[in-house]
Amino acid sequence: MRGQPMRAPSPERHFRAGAVIAAAAWALMLAVVAASAYIRMSPAPGADVELARSVHRASASLAGLAVLLLASYALWRRALVPGALAALALTVFLALLGRAAGSAPPPPAAIGNLAGGVALAAALAWSFGRAVAPWPFAAHERPLAIGALAAAVLQIAFGAWMATFLPVDQPSLAPWVHAATGIAAAALAAWLGLRLARAELARQGSALIVLAALALATGAASLLLELPTLASLAHPMATVLLLSALAQVVARIA
Repeated sequence: MRGQPMRAPSPERHFRAGAVIAAAAWALMLAVVAASAYIRMSPAPGADVELARSVHRASASLAGLAVLLLASYALWRRALVPGALAALALTVFLALLGRAAGSAPPPPAAIGNLAGGVALAAALAWSFGRAVAPWPFAAHERPLAIGALAAAVLQIAFGAWMATFLPVDQPSLAPWVHAATGIAAAALAAWLGLRLARAELARQGSALIVLAALALATGAASLLLELPTLASLAHPMATVLLLSALAQVVARIA
């Protein structure tokens, strides 16, 4: 109506495009991480591995374009800049590493590729969290959220080291240490989910609890059972989903 002042757009509406771009790039990175893990876990090359390589190449290319679009949007809007630029730097790093290491990367390059892909997924999840409505009423949970995120990062890093450098047939206490630290990390995430649920965020808190339980259950199955390659993907994907959820929570309560 004429004469009425215009309403300022809410942060959620103002940065909706950024949220959509970040979510799309994150979904593509999830496909990249899944394909990379399948290739790494496959006992022998075959048609399935070639398909996974094709999925990896296509998803990585599309994710790179989406990250570039996100960085351009962030600089244009002057918002979401830290996460977008971190995602862009990780994308460039992964592209250069992949070109230098080739299709059969040595262990240091393999762990760099794995860590970089997981970090990129977390950066995109953080950018999504900054682009949607914040949770200022849950700001008191920030120390716990950061602690849960740090525990998940350490747990994934330990798992990546084991998958890259620890021979499968060599007896070691490392898998059991990884299991113990995984229980601690999942407990922190579940505790955070419970506290969020009590802070009027029942859906988001319940999702964290479910993801923590899923990461724990798939980790136990990977440790105790002889699983086929496709089933073995469940644990790394569950941990990436949990890490992404925690990164988004930290962004929204910051």
